[in-house]
Amino acid sequence: MPDVTAEQAQQLIDYATQRLGQVEGNGECWTLVNNGFQHLGFSKPAQTYRWGRVIQQLSQARAGDVFQFTQFRVTVRVEESDGSWTERVDTRGAPRHTAILESVDADGNASFLESNVNDDRNVQRNGLRIRTINSTDANGTKTTVTISGSFIIYRPQT
Repeated sequence: MPDVTAEQAQQLIDYATQRLGQVEGNGECWTLVNNGFQHLGFSKPAQTYRWGRVIQQLSQARAGDVFQFTQFRVTVRVEESDGSWTERVDTRGAPRHTAILESVDADGNASFLESNVNDDRNVQRNGLRIRTINSTDANGTKTTVTISGSFIIYRPQT
């Protein structure tokens, strides 16, 4: 089966974007993707939580790909030069979570269209870091992003 084109991938993003703030189907995370696939005529493999061809490298991910998270946890710790610090934890998948990639940059800052996040079944646009990073800015502020769990990237197919 051929991969969807960039234009077809954009149609999946548009499908989800048109539903922002609304409950899609039963509000489960996979329902948004499944309903989008059905609406657009994309092929859905018979295996549960499989959404097309596996993409091996994050650098090859593109808008419209589907991420299948498993026990995914992101911890972002910011340490200021004065010794103060803050820490935030984001999770996806208990045990699994399905989301549509809207964009991702080289630092692993991604935007996802998803539902059933933080006890909210509405379709949402959320940012999530998906790469480990250690950096220090010119002011001495150190940012550490640690990742645990996993994800599989799927390229939808027709």
